[in-house]
Amino acid sequence: MLRLAPVPAISVLLPVRNAGPYLAAALASMWRQTFRDFEVIAVDDGSSDGSGERLERAAVAEPRLRVIHTPPAGLPAALNTALQHARAPVIARHDGDDLSHRERFARQLAHLAGHPRTAAVGCRLRLFPTASITDGMRRWARWHNALHTHEAMACEALIDSPLAHGTAMIRRTWLARVGGWRDRGWPEDLDLWLRMLARGARIEKCEATLYAWRQHAESATRRDPRYAPARFAELRMDAGSSGLNWKKFSLSMSRVSQPLRAAAERPIARATSSPPNPPPRMISFCGAIGAGYHRP
Repeated sequence: MLRLAPVPAISVLLPVRNAGPYLAAALASMWRQTFRDFEVIAVDDGSSDGSGERLERAAVAEPRLRVIHTPPAGLPAALNTALQHARAPVIARHDGDDLSHRERFARQLAHLAGHPRTAAVGCRLRLFPTASITDGMRRWARWHNALHTHEAMACEALIDSPLAHGTAMIRRTWLARVGGWRDRGWPEDLDLWLRMLARGARIEKCEATLYAWRQHAESATRRDPRYAPARFAELRMDAGSSGLNWKKFSLSMSRVSQPLRAAAERPIARATSSPPNPPPRMISFCGAIGAGYHRP
C-alpha cells in the first residue's frame, strides 16, 4: 500500500533565478530552523548559472526540498507555480540569496496560532553586507522595521511594501481569496498586501529581527524594472479601485506619519469623502514620501 507523506505545517516558496553564489547559505539557514515540520518548494525560474543543478543536488540530501524547473517567467509566475505544488495550510516566503534566523519559522507560526484573525505575519529585518547597503535601502529598512502593528502598516501601505516579501508567512486561505500573485509589471509584494488589505486582512509583524536581506548589484530590487518609481506610482493609482478607504487612510497618515510628512515637504491632502479612486494629491503625497524611501 502506498503511504502518503504527512502534510507539513509550513510550505516555503523559494523562487530562484541565478542565485548560485548564495543558494547554499539560504538553504542552510532553513535547515537550521528549530521548527522542522516544513517543506521547501523551489522553482528554478530559468536560471543560467547552474542554480537548478545546485538545487537538485541539495534535494538528494534533504527530502524536504522539492525542485521544479520552468522557463523564465518572472517572480509572480514562479510563486504561483510553487503555490500549486505546496501542501501546507501556511505559506512562507524565502529568497534564494537571503538568510533566516533559526527561530523565524517557530516564532511566526506561533504568532499566527495565537492570532487567528491575522492573515499574514512578517518580521523585522537587517540588511547585509554593510558595504553594499545604499542610502535608500537604509532609509527604507528603518521605516519598515518601525512598523509592526496592523494599524501602522495599513496606514502607510501606499508608500512602499510595509512587510518585506521574503519575511512573510501567510495563511493559504488568504492567498486563495485574493487569487495569489499577479504580474502587472509593478511590485508584486505591495500589490498582494494592498489587495489583501482591501479585503479586510490583518497583516502584522514580529518585533524580533528574524530575516537578513542580502544586498548586491544583481538583486531584482535594483535591476528589475517592476521596482522602478514609475511602477510604484501605477500601483498606487490602481489601488484606488480595489476598495481601500481613502478617507480613513488620509486621516491615519496625518496622525501617524509626522516624520514622513516632513520628508515629503508638503501637507497631506485630507480626503473629504471616499471616492472610487485615490485623490491625486494623496497619490502625489505618497509618491513624494516613497521617493525618499525608495529601495534602490
